Amino acid sequence: MQEQRKHPDSDPMDVKQISDELARLFELRQIGTGIELLERNRALFTEIGPGYPHAGEALSTLAQWVDAGFDGEALLCRLLERFPASSRAAMPFADYLHLRMAEAVLALRREELAEALRHLDVILTLGPEIDDSKIVILALHSKARCLRKAGEYDQALEITRRGIEAASAAGLVYFAAILRTIESWLLFQKGRGKEALKILEEAEAVLRGADDLITQGNIQSAYGRIAVREGRYDRAIQYFEASIELFKQRPSLERYLARSLTNIAEAQRLAALQLRRSMDANWERRRNGRAAGDEMGRQEKAAQLERMHQLLRSAQANLAKADAIYRPRGDHHGAGNVDVSLAQIYLDLGNLDEAEKRASEAFQFGATKKDYLVMARARIVEAMVANARFEEEIGEAEDSSRFAQIAHDCSKEAIDLAERTGSRRLRAQAYICHGLTLVNGFFSDIESARASCDRAESCLEGDRHDPLWRELEILRSRILHAGIEDPNLRAWSQGAIGGKSLESVVAEFEELVIRRVWEQESFKVARVARRLSVSPKKVRRVLRHLGLLASEA
Repeated sequence: MQEQRKHPDSDPMDVKQISDELARLFELRQIGTGIELLERNRALFTEIGPGYPHAGEALSTLAQWVDAGFDGEALLCRLLERFPASSRAAMPFADYLHLRMAEAVLALRREELAEALRHLDVILTLGPEIDDSKIVILALHSKARCLRKAGEYDQALEITRRGIEAASAAGLVYFAAILRTIESWLLFQKGRGKEALKILEEAEAVLRGADDLITQGNIQSAYGRIAVREGRYDRAIQYFEASIELFKQRPSLERYLARSLTNIAEAQRLAALQLRRSMDANWERRRNGRAAGDEMGRQEKAAQLERMHQLLRSAQANLAKADAIYRPRGDHHGAGNVDVSLAQIYLDLGNLDEAEKRASEAFQFGATKKDYLVMARARIVEAMVANARFEEEIGEAEDSSRFAQIAHDCSKEAIDLAERTGSRRLRAQAYICHGLTLVNGFFSDIESARASCDRAESCLEGDRHDPLWRELEILRSRILHAGIEDPNLRAWSQGAIGGKSLESVVAEFEELVIRRVWEQESFKVARVARRLSVSPKKVRRVLRHLGLLASEA
């Protein structure tokens, strides 16, 4: 390690030379080498203060390396505190912008998104005036990340593409590839999965020779999220495990590790739900006598049940590890998502009290930073818990109505919060939740539930592989059954025909339709005939058979 200097003017070019070398390594994504260089010269950076030549540039470089995995956030914070507003007037203009860049990175890491965007907008406005394309590219990268975290996906995509264009023009091949991974993720969020996957594979090919654990881990994690969306949960778990192994290689990447632990827990929960649906289907087949071998069936069910509980235990363990990383660091977004995931698991297990507690805590985490993504997710789970309490009729009658109203209020607020984000899936989830609430036995508002169902479907854009599509199908089924008043029609919709022939069922259905249309058309036979394109004679015959024409006369 180099000897510590007592006075910043003794050899000021040392920091400048090191910063230049770090910038070169950063562009080449030789992250391990750069971190070693910083560790050897950490003491040199501690001397930086007002009046130090190239101080802003040095702090900007340090900030980028902290963001790339160097364990120096506390050092960066202490150095920035040495530059109050009164000391900045004398700084060279370019150095001042670099200082703002360092502040933006620190604010982004602390989830202070509005503060980060304030610094970044200054850099993007004034940066072109100092003829420094690299600081503009860094600012575009950071702004895209801010907007993505805030759920502003459309704006984030626009900024990301500006960054890709600028990085490509500057010959920063690796950095352009990193920005393309962000572009891929944003396209994936907008439902353009095939295009997103193609871009991700191209970026991975460019970055394969680089030493960049963060981006490589993020790529594996993105593959995992794509696999989850396609319902390939076992494959998704493998991708998340690969990202976890990459992030474990460097202690300073714990936040990335925590995010992958949260992601793998979600995949494990969905895999457990898929297994439970399979078990239910098998049980239904056996109950109907279409499967033989009771002993074999019991053994198979026991094995599947153990696998399901193993997946849920693993999910809870992974979320506990993620929580232990997020909370001490004050990462509200991460901790909020952990609580949402745990609440969903407790809801699946029927532990409504713990599910409600976790969801409420998640909402508080999100509200602290006005994180609409976390807040909306939390309210959705709270609505689902309240719906479960209502459906299970827990408590007295007045309690049931109270739970129904809580579910309505939470699901409505979830829609309002989700609409503030660019997440189409979150909006779809909120509308599905609201629809399920409206169709319950308390509200029975079929038309409004159907409108929510339509809104949810438009958000999903026909992506039938999405796990949310199954929830949408459940909502459709409940709307269908709730909207059927006639007992025969309700039975037919479930395939129960009571031993009748198809001809008999069709005849009864015909009578039902003609009767309903006759009532709607003010009991006018001619109107019914025109509307249904049948002869008036047939309409009269059916109505006489039902005893309605005689009654009318």
